[in-house]
Amino acid sequence: AYAQAVLTNAGWPFPIALACAAGLSAAMGLVVGLPALRVKGIYLGMATLSFGFIIEEVFARWESVTGGNAGLHIKAPSMFGWTVSSGEAFYFLCLVITVAATLGLLNLLRAPTGRAFVAIRDSEISAQSMGIHLARYKTLSFALSAALAGIAGALYAHKLQFISPEQFNILQSIDLLLMIVIGGLGSVHGVFLGAIFLITMPQAISMVKDYLPAVIGQAPGLQAAVYGLVLIGFVLFEPMGLYGRWLKIRAYLQLFPFYRKGMFKRQKSFQKSDRLK
Repeated sequence: AYAQAVLTNAGWPFPIALACAAGLSAAMGLVVGLPALRVKGIYLGMATLSFGFIIEEVFARWESVTGGNAGLHIKAPSMFGWTVSSGEAFYFLCLVITVAATLGLLNLLRAPTGRAFVAIRDSEISAQSMGIHLARYKTLSFALSAALAGIAGALYAHKLQFISPEQFNILQSIDLLLMIVIGGLGSVHGVFLGAIFLITMPQAISMVKDYLPAVIGQAPGLQAAVYGLVLIGFVLFEPMGLYGRWLKIRAYLQLFPFYRKGMFKRQKSFQKSDRLK
């Protein structure tokens, strides 16, 4: 986001600034990915979270470039002599970039690199026994993820037209994590389902809380409590998220009336991919 803001304000065209922002984010992903190769699970999450705190502090103190806590204004995106000044034009610009990124990810999953990612996700020991270089593909996955995050951050900066370190705090990271977990880990389609679910959840809470007792409905931490309960519920009862549930419903409809009795029960498998079958 900051790279996009600085380059755009310097007069760079939108496509070039976006590509540079994605490349810089990918480089930062490599910086994080290399030391993170030695940690797994919750320790990996703690390592990336700590790096986020460091970056936030750098943005707050590097006033000559980022504006510090005062923030930084960003110009409207422009390319080929055309300035995206209206909200409708910016929406379609984001839509085109989102569709292109989604198609690219879906094709990547069908390529050998994507299959290596899936194999490492399912079982690192099995992937290594098949000759997959764990360090190389893990680092590459960090770089690709960071590049996509950089593109999203650039578009987010243009949408707000103003960025400051306070806008990129831990709550923002938690929202993104909720989208992924609720939508479905390891699923491109699940990200969209998780985003829709998380965007509509505050409206649903505001509609329902009027019918709740005043002690509960007027509680200041109601939304955070609901978020936590939803996250715990998905982790315990539907680890593959909304997309995993949809795959089970689709299989049920395809096999009806010859469906398996225990289709909707939580499956126990050593490999995550088997839960989608």
